[in-house]
Amino acid sequence: MPEGLQEYQLHEINSRNGTKPATFALRRGIGHSIAQHGELFQGQIEDDSGALTRCLLSLPCRSLSSTAEFTPDDSGTVIVFPPHKTKAKTVVELTLAYFTAHPIGGVLHIRSSIPEAKGYGSSTADCVASVLSVADALHSRLSEEEIARLVVEAEVASDNFMFRSAVLFAHRNGIVLEDYGKDVPPLDVVGVDAAEDELVDTLRHPPAVYSWQQIQSFRTLSCALGRAIRTGDTCLLGRVATASARINEQFLPKPRFRELLNLAEQSGALGVSVAHSGTILSVLFDSRDPLLEQKRERLERGVDQLGITNTFRFRT
Repeated sequence: MPEGLQEYQLHEINSRNGTKPATFALRRGIGHSIAQHGELFQGQIEDDSGALTRCLLSLPCRSLSSTAEFTPDDSGTVIVFPPHKTKAKTVVELTLAYFTAHPIGGVLHIRSSIPEAKGYGSSTADCVASVLSVADALHSRLSEEEIARLVVEAEVASDNFMFRSAVLFAHRNGIVLEDYGKDVPPLDVVGVDAAEDELVDTLRHPPAVYSWQQIQSFRTLSCALGRAIRTGDTCLLGRVATASARINEQFLPKPRFRELLNLAEQSGALGVSVAHSGTILSVLFDSRDPLLEQKRERLERGVDQLGITNTFRFRT
């Protein structure tokens, strides 16, 4: 514990729930977040007010993760390592302000296994882990909705894997359009990066301008998405993801997309999903399928024949 900072009165406790302010000994805080492997769905639908709202549902990937460690001090400033993790630094500052924890600053260390600028949600994972580390250091907790709003404020556009259940998330507004109340059904995923040398900066990539016909399609697809998750229908989920990926091809086409889609169909996969602002593609299988091993081996032989070597297997 830095000298002069043995304890700190968290005034937010008084202002948020009406109780007397409590005094805590500050401590080193830890936060953890999973990653994603692109999106199962991304598009634009009407919200409750009738306004067109951009939204998505991430494909969770627990095999990749980010861990943040926040050591508070009384400097009033935040330092982050590695230094290029500027969004994580911003979200720590926002979180401290949210807790009215002035003049608290500190040092944030991030350890991540998530590749950057490929569609794995690395910056969202860093931000989620960072928010949790600050809350832990202040002996406090935040709801998933509070975490989402802070992360979106820091990132401008965020993924949705800070939620424990699958949600349709307005990723530029920080609000949940629909909570399905369940996790994504069990999927076995073969991830492919057919553009290993390319990087995609989400904020520099212009948001898609969808046609009227595409927006009509999203209305149908979002209904099917909810039904697929609530009923555990992986076949329907695969069709939704594939339809969403096909639309994305008009805005950020993936190398070898057509060939990989054909391989997925020939191998008996459920379908494909893509990173809508990234380079990766996922071939989806039902992890409960008794023929899973044969189907996946058929796909992987075809991927090898295409000369693609950067693949990644995981389960949701």
